[in-house]
Amino acid sequence: MAKIADFFISGVWKNGENVITHVLLHDLNSDSTFNKGEKTTVAKTANFINAGKRVKTIFWDYPGWEIGADVKVFEYEHLRTDRNKTAKDNLDNSILMNGLINF
Repeated sequence: MAKIADFFISGVWKNGENVITHVLLHDLNSDSTFNKGEKTTVAKTANFINAGKRVKTIFWDYPGWEIGADVKVFEYEHLRTDRNKTAKDNLDNSILMNGLINF
C-alpha cells in the first residue's frame, strides 16, 4: 500500500502578525502511521514540497486523527491548503502551538 503523503502537519506557530512561521511536521512510515513530529520552519517545509514531497494536514476529530487537505506552496515560502476544503482542514485552523510546546 502506498503512503498517502510524505509528511503530515498537525500544528502551527505564528508570529505577532498572525503569520505561520513554523509547523509541527510528522514524517510517515510505510504503513502511513506517523511519528512524533518536529518543529520545522515554513521555508524548510516549502523546500520539501518544491522537491516533490507530498504534505497534508491532519486534525484531531474524536475518536482519532483525520487526514486533511494537501498543503501547497505559494509566493515562494508561504504554505496554504485548498480554500475549497472545510475549515478544519485549513492550516490556519490547525492547533496553535505557541505557548503549548517550546522547542
